[in-house]
Amino acid sequence: MHSASTTLTFGVLRITSIKTPFEHPDLYPRATRFLRRADAMGLLDQPIEELSAAMLCRVARSLSSRGLARDLAALLSGSTPSQSDLVRYLDSATAALEESPVPAAELSKLTTVLGPDRVCEFLEISPASLQRYQRGEREAPDDVGDRAHFLTSVIAALEGTYNDFGIRRWFERPRTAFDGRSARQLLGRRWTTDSDAARRILDAAESLQHLGAT
Repeated sequence: MHSASTTLTFGVLRITSIKTPFEHPDLYPRATRFLRRADAMGLLDQPIEELSAAMLCRVARSLSSRGLARDLAALLSGSTPSQSDLVRYLDSATAALEESPVPAAELSKLTTVLGPDRVCEFLEISPASLQRYQRGEREAPDDVGDRAHFLTSVIAALEGTYNDFGIRRWFERPRTAFDGRSARQLLGRRWTTDSDAARRILDAAESLQHLGAT
């Protein structure tokens, strides 16, 4: 059970108040994972200080304009939902985010967290192309969008443990889990999101949510 005075800070999330029923252990991790994923994708543009049904409804309605989280928005706009419905709809909304690249927003977020030079290196694109994709002047190719979406998945997992500086270091620091290489080195050139290296990196980041930073 999480205290109503718990402080949770990452990205634009500055949660200092948790309203019923989101202190429940079945709901708190699901709600924060949903918010963390949306934040890592660059889809939250306002600071969030309260974890409540009203706040989640505002976020879901905003995402629905992009074709995301519409069912969650509808659920929270009606009568008080049951705990089981909240669990199911939060899981569904998070899964939809995980499967729905939003390149322009994600590239902007990546640039803020990693810096433009690192983003260009990871995505193997030029600074000029990065700026065009961010501004929507040109549509990002599928491989660039997929890579950007993968990187925001990693960041979403790391945000629960590290600040932006720590996230940058995590990508560059050699790790025993990566055979003494950094995440960047493990990916190599012309990497794909379904490669063994990419799976190892995402697994390592997500393990921190359960085991703590290593």
